[in-house]
Amino acid sequence: MRNDKVECAVNLIIERLDQLANGKVLGKPASIPIKKLFDSHAEMHGGSVRLACVFFAAYAVVDKDWDFKSIPIGVRGQYGDKKLAVELSFRHVTFHKNITAFAENLGWKGAVRVFDLSKDIRFTPFLAGLEKLSISERKTLLNHIIWQLQVSRVIPQALPPLPATYLSYARSLNLCELLISIPSEGHIQQFLVAAFLEVHRKRFGHKITTHHPHASDKYDGTTGDIEEFRDGELVAAYEVTVRSDWKNRLADFRKKLLKGKLSKYIIFAANVRNDTELHPAKCLIDFVKRLPFDLAVVDLLDFFSVFCAELSHDELSQAFNRAYQLLSDQKLSGREDILARYRVVTDAWLES
Repeated sequence: MRNDKVECAVNLIIERLDQLANGKVLGKPASIPIKKLFDSHAEMHGGSVRLACVFFAAYAVVDKDWDFKSIPIGVRGQYGDKKLAVELSFRHVTFHKNITAFAENLGWKGAVRVFDLSKDIRFTPFLAGLEKLSISERKTLLNHIIWQLQVSRVIPQALPPLPATYLSYARSLNLCELLISIPSEGHIQQFLVAAFLEVHRKRFGHKITTHHPHASDKYDGTTGDIEEFRDGELVAAYEVTVRSDWKNRLADFRKKLLKGKLSKYIIFAANVRNDTELHPAKCLIDFVKRLPFDLAVVDLLDFFSVFCAELSHDELSQAFNRAYQLLSDQKLSGREDILARYRVVTDAWLES
């Protein structure tokens, strides 16, 4: 059975985790006794019990009439334990040790009403303490638990810490050339550009966002593959493409520019310098003169030539690893075949 309160508890955990990951302060720190209530119990148990306790802490906030003995109906399945585990794994959380269905693992099959949590030694100490907390204290405990989930995140990286000589301008540009030559349906190219922009724009406090390469900008409500914000205001939008058919979408780019109230639309495309319509600049003038808006068309190789010169050694390392992290994100890509190609190239580059 589907239970709205179960779904609400799961969604509450994910929403709070995302808020914390985005730099929001959830509330005042929990007291030592409240921290110990969860931490001491979690230390003694495996992933399924741990994640069940995370769920119970959220459920105790959502369902104020819960008796702390019965297992909520609907906790098993796609809206309960499985959804929670999947969403945490998507976010690279390791606290739950990557289990996929805590309720099933704990044996809560069939009629859940026959189970009595007050007699289950895996939960009695934690639930007894949880029941004694006020609603305010339960919320504080939940915030502490969310923090524990956050600090357990292990972000995927393609490169280890490297000596500065490995990330010279020439070697960094070489790695960019190798990566963007990988057939990836535009995934690597888009996320590598997004990562370089993100690392560079951090200097100015700007935020860079991107979305799935195959997602429609119209569906997502975005103005480009990559967007740049300053103080919450859109200041630039970028299209990243390895195909030549972008020339058939000029009217769409104008609509995006008008929607975003931008003065210029920017496209990072492959093979611009080999296109006689776009290079040299005199040809580009003829190409864009019929357009009622300012269009910048930049060769992908030129983009990386500039940014490999601009970024420091540490920033270059951050950018290559950030691109791999974006590729690893299930909501953005998450394709193991593309991740494997990325690793093969970076490994070979390291060996060279």
